[in-house]
Amino acid sequence: MPIRSERLDLLELSEEALERIIAEDAPGLASVLGVEVPEPWLAAVQAEENHKIIQADPAATPWLSRGIVLRSARRLVGEVGFHQPPDDLAVVELGYEVLPEYRRQGIAAEAIRALTGWAHSTGRADTVYVTIERRNEASIGLVRSLGFRFDEDYDDPVDGPIVFYESALPLPG
Repeated sequence: MPIRSERLDLLELSEEALERIIAEDAPGLASVLGVEVPEPWLAAVQAEENHKIIQADPAATPWLSRGIVLRSARRLVGEVGFHQPPDDLAVVELGYEVLPEYRRQGIAAEAIRALTGWAHSTGRADTVYVTIERRNEASIGLVRSLGFRFDEDYDDPVDGPIVFYESALPLPG
């Protein structure tokens, strides 16, 4: 069941869909999802990680990566999801990416609001956080505009300089 917002459908990515992404099979994925799949979109999804999680726990599927579909075009334009289902403290980590030609159109904000609203409505998530590359001013501005507050600045051994933002759910406004 997709999560719907004003302009978007957030589609769950089944095990079969993830296998098509891993195989870089855009036409096969388009057939599975019933939407246009631009080749660059395949790189936006952490498909192998999601696939491993779903194989261990199929109930995790709704919490992981979802395709952002611009309903009017029936086309994948980005990805949004959580890295894992909520932990014991009802906390989830958010991830998102919008294809470059669709940025600065409010798509990421709309997708994040829809996904976090759904997460809160399940009763399983009370807090959401995101880690962002320190120099990614656009993404930092986005999460600030959604009510996330700065929590920490650190150097990750794998990802480099990172900032950490979090928010209680539901998001304000």
